[in-house]
Amino acid sequence: MASTKRRRKNAPKSGRLRRWMVRLGLLGLVGCLVLAGYMVYLDVELRERLDSRQYQLPARVFARPLVLKEGMIMRPDELQAEFAALNYREVERLAEPGQWSREGMDYHVWRRDFIHADGREPAAQVSFRLRNDEIRNLRGENGETLEKFRLDAANIGTLLGGGDDRNPVRFKDIPPLLANTLIAVEDKEFLQHHGVSPRGIARAMVANIRAGHVVQGGSTITQQLVKNIFFDHEPSLRRKFNEALMAILMELHYDKAYILQEYMNEVWLGQQGSRAIYGFGLASEFYFQKPLDTLEPQEVALLVGLAKGASYYNPWRNPERALERRNTVLELMAEQGLITEEQRKIYAAKPLGVATAGESAQNPYPAFTERLLEELRPYYSYEELRTAGLRIYTSLAPSVQKLAEDAVSGGVTSLEKTRGIQKDSLQAATVVVDNHSGKVLAMVGDRRPHYPGFNRALEARRQIGSLIKPAVYLTALERPFDYNLATLIDDAPIRIEGENGEVWMPENFEKEAHGLVPLYKALEKSYNLATARLGLDLGLENVRQTMRRLGVQANLPRVPSLLLGTAELTPFEVAGMYQTMANGGEDVELHTLLAVSDAHGEHVQQFRRRAERHVDPVPAYLIRYALEQVMREGTGRSAYRRLPGSVSFAGKTGTTNNYRDSWFAGFSPNLTAVVWVGRDDNKRTNLTGATGSLKIWTEIMRQLPHEHGRVEPPRGVEFKPVNSRGQYMNPEYCQGGRELPFSYESKLETAPECAGRDRWRWFRDLFDKDKGGDEAAPREDMTPGWGVDPREEERRRERERQLQQQLQQDDEMQQNPDTEQVPPSEDERRAREAQRELQEQLRREEEQRQRRGDQGGVPVEEAEPWPPDEEDQWP
Repeated sequence: MASTKRRRKNAPKSGRLRRWMVRLGLLGLVGCLVLAGYMVYLDVELRERLDSRQYQLPARVFARPLVLKEGMIMRPDELQAEFAALNYREVERLAEPGQWSREGMDYHVWRRDFIHADGREPAAQVSFRLRNDEIRNLRGENGETLEKFRLDAANIGTLLGGGDDRNPVRFKDIPPLLANTLIAVEDKEFLQHHGVSPRGIARAMVANIRAGHVVQGGSTITQQLVKNIFFDHEPSLRRKFNEALMAILMELHYDKAYILQEYMNEVWLGQQGSRAIYGFGLASEFYFQKPLDTLEPQEVALLVGLAKGASYYNPWRNPERALERRNTVLELMAEQGLITEEQRKIYAAKPLGVATAGESAQNPYPAFTERLLEELRPYYSYEELRTAGLRIYTSLAPSVQKLAEDAVSGGVTSLEKTRGIQKDSLQAATVVVDNHSGKVLAMVGDRRPHYPGFNRALEARRQIGSLIKPAVYLTALERPFDYNLATLIDDAPIRIEGENGEVWMPENFEKEAHGLVPLYKALEKSYNLATARLGLDLGLENVRQTMRRLGVQANLPRVPSLLLGTAELTPFEVAGMYQTMANGGEDVELHTLLAVSDAHGEHVQQFRRRAERHVDPVPAYLIRYALEQVMREGTGRSAYRRLPGSVSFAGKTGTTNNYRDSWFAGFSPNLTAVVWVGRDDNKRTNLTGATGSLKIWTEIMRQLPHEHGRVEPPRGVEFKPVNSRGQYMNPEYCQGGRELPFSYESKLETAPECAGRDRWRWFRDLFDKDKGGDEAAPREDMTPGWGVDPREEERRRERERQLQQQLQQDDEMQQNPDTEQVPPSEDERRAREAQRELQEQLRREEEQRQRRGDQGGVPVEEAEPWPPDEEDQWP
């Protein structure tokens, strides 16, 4: 009975427990269903996001690939500069792509796999020998003879700063040491857990409790990847919960290799202004200027250490902190057996070795890139260039760019020091282009080449001074019936009064006039008066049109001073003008852009060479020849002290009023370079073109490969010897004179002393005598003095008068080595002495004739041709 009562008393309690158990079970079931549904929702979101995810990547820019060719001119330092731009490592023996070795002058190179604009080229090896700076015995890895071998193209930066930037890498391209170090530091149990590590969480909790604050995180690599892709970095329980669930789901759908690859592409590793550096691929370039697969162990340790806090361990702002963190990672690497203890000590003793902040710029070639953007804008939007991951192939030659940068930065510093100019007051710019293709090989817009400020190569419009003179003389040479290189033009004072009453009276540099001078000599010596007179005779508008045909689109003032260089051009525009003359009169549009493809190297758009002929090849060759004489005998002759004499260099100096601007523009058969030196405040520099820019130009050109030998003239050009009066020295009857090129259309007057004799005159005279009496032909050319030709006598007297005038003008010239109008050379001084001797000889002959009383001495038919002037025998 009692037991029955107890059962009745306990019955309600057990029923309530069962009911609560049922309720809890139902609640758990509902929770599980809700959780399952929520996980399904998260799973859908996760997979859609990851499977359809595309990185927003800025356009990546590549230099032109170096193509090695049999017989190609290439110096060892040029090769090394190209390898450095490609981040190739020098090793004793090749072991993998991206390496090169050298034994004496034998080279071995292992290029990387690369997607060019015309397709992918796999990794391959090549060997060759440098013999007298020429590539010889070019062979493939199997010993086969090659005509050419193309290397991969150097990555020279990305376009448009700001936003997220990364260089995604594939798992197969991740160095094993980097992957293992990252796992050892960030998640030791990465290969064992399924997205969440309970032991890792517990270990982190204990460490944080002991420290009294957060010193260690319990998140796995998978959780960190989820956080980087889906969530912000604000801590919350809800975020941690979702992070854990999505980490588990990610492990269900994706393998460890994919997860590690994506984490290494997503982790934030630095900041540069508004540009965020994501992923180890870009961080390797950003901090070390190297591709990922070339990192050394201590560099791997620094990058892995930055994953904990790139701002806190910034190696530029906090180098001591970064060094300590790197060495801590090296210790972990040794503990895990990734390196030995001896290696750890060696690596820990090394400096951080990061690049300078300027070298780590998103755009290390700001002047070149500015021009590149101008060419891209008509075809691609800002958003495409910033996010579509385009691959842009350009004309930049890394070795040429490097030597141009060194020449500019070192050149202006040297000029300031040697010429007593205020330190850091000079600025400079240069442009180097390929004559035939119009490709821009190098561009520098500042004495600090990597500084992304004012680009003087493209934006600094300065008066060009005497650089305009070739356009004036080319206008004349395009009129072969009126002008040729030997035509005498007057270097005499000139005065022009404008409509507003202003008077224009130009002067030569040394304040002297030189009278009649050959056309080419006036350009060679850069005579202002001769140029101004010639330009006005030709017509100002005709000179302006010549400049247009040479490719100049800038404003050209319609004033006489234009003839002496008051036009304002940029170095880039001057390069286009001179490149047209260098290219035989064909105006090739200067360009930096070669091709553009999508991120995978497909859907390629090619940009072809665009050219038009605006100048006939014959006058183009004649002006080239005249500019070669500027380099040989004129204002640019000092350059040949450092340049090979076997190369036909041509060029022109330019100096503006008060020495504000120093210019030199010149070319070889294959390359054109322009250099400007001046001050941003437009103040005096005390530099002429010869004492300033020419020195930098020479430093650039002496290190580049050039075609040797004389430039072959086009059809329609013939070389003829002429004397100082521009008269033809017929070699059949006299010797001497200087050979100059002339158009076939030019009609040269024959020098009187070289006119020769009529060998058939005796035959005609025989018939004249037979006629006899009144029928005989009158002999008006004869005088009572037997055998004397009055026309020959008059020519002799005229020659004496011209010689006297020339000697008087030469005696008035003064030597001035620093001016553009260069003093007489040694050869010219010898020629003047010869003129004086000739004058004395003429005087003695006259005295002998008077003593003989025969007024001529011998019949004309037997007289020897007049002896040539020594001046006519120019070198």
